[in-house]
Amino acid sequence: MSRTIKWLATCALAAAGVVGLVFLSACSTSSSSAGGTARLNVLMTDAPSDDWSVVQVTITSVSLHNADTHLWANVWSGTQNVNLVDFSGVNGFLALNTTIDSGTYDAMKLTIDLTSFLLTDSNTPPNTYSGTNVTVVDPSGKGEIKVRIYPPVTLSSSTTDVESLGLDFDLAHPLSIIVQNGKVIVNLQVRHRVLPRNLKDIQFARTIGNVTGADTTNKSSFSLTPLDASTALTFTVDGSSVYVDVDANAKGNFDDLAALKGSTDKGALVASNMLSDGTLYARQVWYGTLTALPQFTPEGIVRAVGDNWIKVLNKNAQNTGGEHMSCHWDSDIIYVNDGTDGTTWTFHGDPTITLPQGTAMLKNIRRGFRVVVTLKDATATPKVAASIDIQSARDEGVIKSVSTDRFAFGGSHYHDGWNCGHGDWQHFTHEWLFSDVGGHLFSWWFYGLPPATTTDLTAAIADFTATVGAAQGANLRVFAWAELYWKGDATGQWAAENVVFAPEKLPDPTKITQTYAQTDPGDPTKGGSMVVSTFDWDDDALPTAMTVLLDASGDLQTIVESILWNSSTRILTSTVPVPSAQWKDVLTSSVLGVRVWVRPEEIQGPPITWNWHAYAVMAFQITN
Repeated sequence: MSRTIKWLATCALAAAGVVGLVFLSACSTSSSSAGGTARLNVLMTDAPSDDWSVVQVTITSVSLHNADTHLWANVWSGTQNVNLVDFSGVNGFLALNTTIDSGTYDAMKLTIDLTSFLLTDSNTPPNTYSGTNVTVVDPSGKGEIKVRIYPPVTLSSSTTDVESLGLDFDLAHPLSIIVQNGKVIVNLQVRHRVLPRNLKDIQFARTIGNVTGADTTNKSSFSLTPLDASTALTFTVDGSSVYVDVDANAKGNFDDLAALKGSTDKGALVASNMLSDGTLYARQVWYGTLTALPQFTPEGIVRAVGDNWIKVLNKNAQNTGGEHMSCHWDSDIIYVNDGTDGTTWTFHGDPTITLPQGTAMLKNIRRGFRVVVTLKDATATPKVAASIDIQSARDEGVIKSVSTDRFAFGGSHYHDGWNCGHGDWQHFTHEWLFSDVGGHLFSWWFYGLPPATTTDLTAAIADFTATVGAAQGANLRVFAWAELYWKGDATGQWAAENVVFAPEKLPDPTKITQTYAQTDPGDPTKGGSMVVSTFDWDDDALPTAMTVLLDASGDLQTIVESILWNSSTRILTSTVPVPSAQWKDVLTSSVLGVRVWVRPEEIQGPPITWNWHAYAVMAFQITN
């Protein structure tokens, strides 16, 4: 969860409810089809989260729901430990080249080990949470997470290619991880992520593990079992693949890589792409002693930026004292040089995109960016970067202003994460152009909704501007997360490619002035509305009334929590989620106060008006 919106969830312990998780009633565990079988890859990624260095979970199975037979088909089962932070902004592999019956599938089910969670934050020194200190929100009681696939995917046996599905473990969602009183509440917000049309554009986290097989006859492929997984991955290679012998600090070759088969202390680090047929291609392979491999090419999330350095969270191998190696995560300081032999910068590995070079680029680097570093000398200390490739760039904050071609983030805490020098923090801002680059046009959407597909840039900017204006007009701070794309030459700047609005919290104190009423008095599933009295965040204006709509169904159904404090027994009782049929009994004008997170919805006119839908409502009451 990002620091900028972390306050949204500080008191939302129980609001980390069951949004969009339970929506399918079929309980069968197999599926059949007379149409043959198809091959499938399941990929996973994570929206950026700079508060955590480790969010580890064990996944034990993956199933797909057949839209026609209404049965579940097993895709993969096993034991795979996953650090979700490791996939921030890039993809990882959950299941590759698996076989499934042909058909149309509209949901995916993940099974996780509820006792396996291990979390380490980014504080100094770090705090670690595991075992009884971690509570997992699990409405199923079985460790099952159900994810709607939208649009549904049709898997066919008529193609030789492997279909691919993407999952996003959205740690940036304000309800995903909450820390209270030394304990962590985890409510994984997993969503289907539409993959790019060209699979080669998918960015993968590098894979480190033991060599477990090799085609020594054709020298066309090798197998690697990752240190944090039990299933081997197969990588194809060709004459363009690059090999590096880390122990010799020299150019390597396929034969020496293949000779490491069976070794437990030596292995390989692989940078890969996915080919059009869904197979993995190793474009560069470093091999040698496992504990030396990660340091040879640091890759990970930027944790801090200085005048001539960056701190990079990196995945490292460690010896557990047993038969095999394992992975852990720590930070490396990487220095940036100027001059003719200075550090070179690239974006998405594209040499046609021109960036400022050397230390001049550091003013454009933010905490939370993901980078891959090539060192001048892997054995030297301190570590000096020969080149740095920016895999993903993003920003977040309060939207302070919007114009016809750009918008600005700002606020009293916005400078945190940027190497912005000294100045007036209260008024520090960054302006982002609306990207007009083909294939990277600006688009925006709300948390919990599918990403927008933009074909009309002018309309997208107009809708964005109107929505920001409506929120600001309702005395709300507009928090958002932006994915950035470099626009221009070496003197250019970042442009906003995608912007996601966070749930907007109404200021405290907020009181209900008109009790919740159902839209249809006989049907609580149709939701309803209530009226609240709220304030302005910045100037404490007089209370203003706002009608808030509550949705009892859908992907963005409202989560209601009732918190009751007995002042005599000093017992706090929390009920979450409160069923929609009971909302009218809980959300009354007699409650002490409420905390509400909302999103705006434009209602076409004329005149154009706005509705305010609640993501979550927390109702507080005190009894004797």
